[in-house]
Amino acid sequence: MADELTVNKPPAWLVFAIGARHSERLESQINFFFCWMVVFAGLVNLAINIYQSMYLTVDTLAATASSVSLIMFGVLFHVVGRRMQRPELSGALLIVLAATLICLNWLSNQGTQGSLALWFSPLFMITASMLRGWLLKVVVSYLTITIVISMWLEWSYPQSLTVYGSSQAKIFDISAVLVLSALICFLLSFFTAYAHRRERSRALKLAIEQLKNETYLNAARLETDQLRSLLPICAWCKKIETTNGTWSSFEFYLSEQKITDVTHGMCPSCLTEAEEKEFD
Repeated sequence: MADELTVNKPPAWLVFAIGARHSERLESQINFFFCWMVVFAGLVNLAINIYQSMYLTVDTLAATASSVSLIMFGVLFHVVGRRMQRPELSGALLIVLAATLICLNWLSNQGTQGSLALWFSPLFMITASMLRGWLLKVVVSYLTITIVISMWLEWSYPQSLTVYGSSQAKIFDISAVLVLSALICFLLSFFTAYAHRRERSRALKLAIEQLKNETYLNAARLETDQLRSLLPICAWCKKIETTNGTWSSFEFYLSEQKITDVTHGMCPSCLTEAEEKEFD
């Protein structure tokens, strides 16, 4: 059994990404994987903002600050999560912070006309994959409220909305974030399917091992019952050995074991033999 579980051990890079302490819980695996995805998204988004600022003359100060914050939060919550019994709690807080940053940068990043709204897709996907119970309801409600507030701000204060400086800048920003968001969703789906297959394989191996153990146990019980069914009897005087090691007559054994009550009689052959002896 130990050898089978060793074969199912995740590779070293995956243990580093998901955390060795919580590598057996799917929710914990998704949380640690999500932290690294946040760091990756922050780095790529930072590069996109720097490119827009340098070559497309777009003001990306707020987006750049948000990207740096995401990188710091991703590393921080990965470290904090390692010390928690339920690291998905830190993942839930990280999702809330990411949604808050989106809401704070909504008007300064073109709102629904820009790429910022695309980030809600991986957030909802990660929330559904990682969280359970009341925590899932709370985070989904917060994400929904964040979307409503952001759209309400854009509806109520359209004059405050920052627009793209050129159509090239809009196409580049939306295309880059769309590819990045789709890549994160794909990686998360791939990782979730991989972790689920590992967990299902491990459960199947444990079930097979348990079935083997039950088979061996049933065989041992059957052998014990067969040994108990053997009745040691003296080949000479026909006395029977009891469980405490003493020998008693056949009649006494049957009466002691409460199998049946014994009454004495004589079979026809013994009666004929007795009569012959008496006649002689």
